[in-house]
This record gives sequence, structure tokens and C-alpha cells, in this order.
Amino acid sequence: MKDMNIFKINISIILLLLTIGFVSCTDQEVISEEIQIVLPIVENQQKALLDFFEESGNYINSPQSPFLLDVEDIKANMDKYLLIDMRYHEDYYKGHIDGAINVDRENIIAFLKTLNIYQYEKIILIDNTGQGSAYVASILRAIGYGNIFPMKYGMSVWNNEFAFNWTDKLADKYASFITVEDYPKNKKGDFPTINTAGKSLSEILEIRAQAEINFYFAVTIDSLYANKDDYYIINYWPKAKYDEAHMIGAHWYEPKKSLNPSQDLSTIPTNKKVIVYCISGQNSSAVAGYLRLLGYDAYSLRFGANSFMHKDAIANEWRGFVAKEKLHNYPMVLGEFPSKKKEAKANTIKNPDLNFKHRKVVQPDPSEVCD
Repeated sequence: MKDMNIFKINISIILLLLTIGFVSCTDQEVISEEIQIVLPIVENQQKALLDFFEESGNYINSPQSPFLLDVEDIKANMDKYLLIDMRYHEDYYKGHIDGAINVDRENIIAFLKTLNIYQYEKIILIDNTGQGSAYVASILRAIGYGNIFPMKYGMSVWNNEFAFNWTDKLADKYASFITVEDYPKNKKGDFPTINTAGKSLSEILEIRAQAEINFYFAVTIDSLYANKDDYYIINYWPKAKYDEAHMIGAHWYEPKKSLNPSQDLSTIPTNKKVIVYCISGQNSSAVAGYLRLLGYDAYSLRFGANSFMHKDAIANEWRGFVAKEKLHNYPMVLGEFPSKKKEAKANTIKNPDLNFKHRKVVQPDPSEVCD
């Protein structure tokens, strides 16, 4: 007999309802007994994940993916959102959004489990550039946190103090790396093999998420250029843009469509590193998270086209990064904690596993962050 997960359910309520249906008083003793419900273990984990993503709408192909939220929106709705700052504590200490909680990304899943997440309209992930938060948000959405949103461009555009994280990365140094030549996709092949200790689909997803959430997924243009033969390069922007200019060797994949299991997902090789690039590196970061969950050795090009053909991105009106259009000088709070006001009413998270660098992590009082 195949291995099975066995769950016991007490059926007192069912028997009580049956009893009420046949007698008019409540003096009669209600008999309760345990029954066993036998559920099959997921045998083909890869197929289960692929079926789940396709049948549930495949979030990575949603019209809203990668679910980036503008800083203007966050500034206007700070009292309704829970803000999680994933940056190194040194950066957090130098300046953070009032009320933002500093949680290392490897602890985010455990941290979210301590919360009633539905008391918040949205949960915002914050980093310096919007790329790490897009990656983590992609993974969290895959395991069911549907109200997670990465802050677009990160703290770099919230306050000029951190603008260098974006402005210093804009470059045009690899003009010889640009072409209009078309590079067809691989032929369809096998999907990666997934084999975790999980039994149910939710267990498998969480194990995969925890394994990948802290992975250093980003590759610089210098590293890619020096090792371009090691990668299967995916261009992830509209075909019209691809036809105008793209990276040498890049294969075009249609955003919000190609990565469906029934479309072109199986053309991505399982025996080679895969790097995805877009305009800003935020969309490709979300895609990298999705692909890594499925077992691909996937990476994202840091800062996307802005890192090697920034002027072309601007000239072609591809939403290249223009500092004067993006940067703000919104207020920040300095120091260890969200703010003195919020800390006074906060609940301290007592589980030491949730602490970053052995300091306490504070959770704002719900009355201050939601309606």
C-alpha cells in the first residue's frame, strides 16, 4: 500500500448536528469518536508544483506581476500598511521609514507566522533598490501571502541619502554586447526535479521557499559579460523592444505568458545557469524567485538594461531610470527601532530566532497601522 498521511478528526460537531435533527432536547448524551481520513502523499513534487501554479492562475504571469508599489502610494497610506525593511541593520540604522520593522529576509517567513497578516491592508517589503524585495515578494506570494508588495526602487528613491544605490549603477559600458540578432528558444525538454521532505503541497512549497529566500540571486553585468557562455540568457520585455536592441545571445520570453508550464517554461535548460534581465532588474528578480522555487538555477541581472545600455533605454523610452523623475526626499527615522512612539506601544517578538544580530524586533500596535 502506498504511504499515506493520516489525519485524525474529532466528529463531535457532526454527531451533534445529527442528534439535534432527531431529538428536541439537549439532555441526551452525544457520543464522540475519532475517525481517520487518509490523504495521499504527493509523489511527483515537480508536477504538483507546476499544476498548482498553472491551475491557481500562475501569479508570476499576472498582469500586476511583480506587484511593485510606488513610494508615493506607500507615503500616502503608511497607517494602513505594515512595512518590513529587509536591509542590513547598518543601513536601517542610518535611516528608515517611520514604523518600518527591520527583519532579515531569512527570518521573514517565521516573522509573518507571528502576525495576523489580514489586519493589514498590505504588507510592504523594503530594500535599497526594489530588486531584493521583488525577489522575496515573489517567493512569499507563491506560498500564499497574497498581500505582499515590494516597494518600487526601494529606499533609493524614498530619500536622497540612499539614491547612490541606483544612480551609481547606471552605465553604458558594454555597447558591444548589444545586437538585433534573434536567438530562438531551446526546444522543449524536461522540468527540474524537486525532491523535498515535504508530504503535502503546502509543506513542499514552504520548504522550497525557505531554501531559496536568502539565496544571493543577483549577478552584475561585469560578471555576466565575463562568463556569458555559462548562462542561458532570457530577455524579459516586449517583443518590440527586443527587436530594437537586446543582449547578444539573449532569448526572448514574453512577459506574463511564456513562463506558463504549458507555454515555454520547459524550453529553459535544467543543466545550465539561467539569467533573466528586464529594464530595471525588478521584474527579472521576481521571475528568478519563481524559477528557483521550481528548481532552476536562476539569477537576475542587477539593474537590468540600466546597467549596460542606460542611454538607449532612455532614448527608446523604455522607462529607464531618470533620477530627477524618481527621487524623493521623504522623511526618515534614525536609529535601532521603528520609532520611539511606536516602540512604546509595540509588542516585542520574544522568539530569539526572529532577532536580527541579537537585537529585538518590534511589531507596531495594530491600532497604529490599520483601520
